[in-house]
Amino acid sequence: MNMFSMGPIESRQELASLVQNTYFTALIFMAVAFAIALLIANLIKWQGKPDNSYKKRRVWWIVIGVVVAFVFFIINATYVAGFIEKSSLKTKFGTTNIIATSAICLVGYFVLSIITMLVFRSTKWGSILGPSKK
Repeated sequence: MNMFSMGPIESRQELASLVQNTYFTALIFMAVAFAIALLIANLIKWQGKPDNSYKKRRVWWIVIGVVVAFVFFIINATYVAGFIEKSSLKTKFGTTNIIATSAICLVGYFVLSIITMLVFRSTKWGSILGPSKK
């Protein structure tokens, strides 16, 4: 079952499949947000001495993470939830939507980003954490 081309959800089995697809789609949204943030961080030029370009990168990093999570939540809350017939199943999907948005899209994005920033500390991506102490 594809999340974006589906029929009405009427049974628990269909909802279980939708929940799995929702978590997988959240991973995709997180990966896309990570890639976009990484690309934008590398496009912002160093600004010389003292270098404050990390502030621009940090703002973009935060905005991208929040916007992608918000878009994911709105798509699920409006488009996908519209295919669910029973209100009890809608409630369960609402819980799934909140978990996928908060745990995967937001927390996953920020944790993955911070880990990679620490690994690549001397790059533009790593500079988001602030100027490195040499």
